[in-house]
Amino acid sequence: MKEKRLDLLKMKLRQKEKELYSIQKIGQALSSTLHLDDLLNLIMREITVLINADRSTLYLIDKENDEIWSKIALKAEIKEIRQKIGVGISGFVAASGEKINIPDAYKDSRFDPTTDKKTGYRTRSILCLPVWEPTTSEKSRKILGVIQVLNKNDGIFTPEDEAIMEAIASEVAVSISNARLYEQLEQKYREIDLLYEFEQKLSSVYTLDEVLKDILTGTLTYIGNDETALIYPEKNGMVLLKISKDGKSSKSSLQEAILDFSSESIKNSSGAKQLSYLNKGLRNKFDYVMSIPVHTDDEETLFAYMLMKNNSLREGNRNIDHSQTIEIIVQKISRAIELYSLREKLISQERLTAVGQMMSTIVHDLRSPVNSINGFLDLLLEEDTSREEREEYSNIMRLEIQFIINMTTEILDFAKGKTSILPRKSSATDILKRFQPQLEQLFRDTGIKLQIDNQSRKLIHADVDKLVRVFYNIAKNAKEALGKGGIFSFKVHDGSSKVIFDLSDDGPGIPEEIKNRIFESFVTSGKESGTGLGLAIVKKIIDEHQGTIELKSLKGKGTAFQIILPEMKMDE
Repeated sequence: MKEKRLDLLKMKLRQKEKELYSIQKIGQALSSTLHLDDLLNLIMREITVLINADRSTLYLIDKENDEIWSKIALKAEIKEIRQKIGVGISGFVAASGEKINIPDAYKDSRFDPTTDKKTGYRTRSILCLPVWEPTTSEKSRKILGVIQVLNKNDGIFTPEDEAIMEAIASEVAVSISNARLYEQLEQKYREIDLLYEFEQKLSSVYTLDEVLKDILTGTLTYIGNDETALIYPEKNGMVLLKISKDGKSSKSSLQEAILDFSSESIKNSSGAKQLSYLNKGLRNKFDYVMSIPVHTDDEETLFAYMLMKNNSLREGNRNIDHSQTIEIIVQKISRAIELYSLREKLISQERLTAVGQMMSTIVHDLRSPVNSINGFLDLLLEEDTSREEREEYSNIMRLEIQFIINMTTEILDFAKGKTSILPRKSSATDILKRFQPQLEQLFRDTGIKLQIDNQSRKLIHADVDKLVRVFYNIAKNAKEALGKGGIFSFKVHDGSSKVIFDLSDDGPGIPEEIKNRIFESFVTSGKESGTGLGLAIVKKIIDEHQGTIELKSLKGKGTAFQIILPEMKMDE
């Protein structure tokens, strides 16, 4: 008798050791991962071994759909089980919060044999209990899920099994809550990364289609739906941009995508209601639509529409709510459309401004040769003008007219980026012969002293007309800087395999803030009608002659330009 009692005690001890070992493994499992799917697998595997049952399932509550669901069903063919709260044993426990221990499932009216029929599995005994949310207040706590254990291998589930399962359920509740917090944190990081990526696109991508495509692709990947689309306004009407989960995209114009686009009801209604306003083809393809207000600079409000197919604002069965993220994404789309619309208008305005500046420059630069022609015309009308003087004046006027033609052609070539020099064998004397009359006319009656010194004897390969234009631009700038007095110097001398042109004045100098940008287009300072294009043309012409130009300027002491052109080689 004592031996039998001893054997019984040993058997119970071994069972307790087994239970403690299993509980220890469950504890290790609960603390080993924060990913919910992995966690459910670990929990169910260890519970099944601990209770000596055939199969275990953990259902989680899906309040949005009034269901319980599980992706874990050991020894079953179904990978995901879903059923309404209140239906079946597990559904009853989810609704009531009561623990149920059933020795024979088919004798209980609450049992639903549908799953058995689908899988061929035969359910005998059931132990089912709720998993309560971990909280200090029992009145406010909610059910997170239901643990269901089927078919005790050595009989029926005992009160001891119930006690063990209740203890495990409380640990499971903590682990589920931690896993959900981890998922929410992980989702928040994903959301931040997604929105940061969108912000980068807005500041670096220069076409609206490209940035919208990137935003829709990122949204589709983030939400996990089948297809995402956007209806948005362009210059010629509404367009539809679609992105599918396989990465394919398409864009098409829409005539009747929205039946009543101007209706206030669609603008102010919720996403679900707006589906009725889409044409039949889009309504059958998409199951979600959200309006996106787009504000224009003329205070008009247009609307874009974000569409989704097989959409769920909740990620799978996780209760991870994406609605707030979608709203932020919608704001990004609205901002993108507004930003690129504004950018297009600014580019258009800049083009018009550039054209205006170019025209202003042409008119401004034409003024001097036209004034010169007028002056010589007046001299021709004077009675005491000799025949020789009239011929001289006529030749100067012809040069001025040719200069105007060359100048306008040159400016147009500069705007088009063309190279248009026609170099010929020339000397500094040839250049001065052409330039000196214009130079003297430019400084006539200004009070500015003109100094000209030519010491060069070398030949250069140059377009004389273009070089005269270079020197004229520099001299004209000096005249405007000097005002009613001062000195302008034009000197030429030879160097080693080069000819050097020095043009200088003793004026106020060039401001420091523009000195490093003086050869850029439209850089100017202190000139009443200039646009700063003159020196940009100067730099371009010198570059085309394979020469260099250097600037030296000191505040209050004047400005000097040194132009160096290569000497003409003997075989040229």
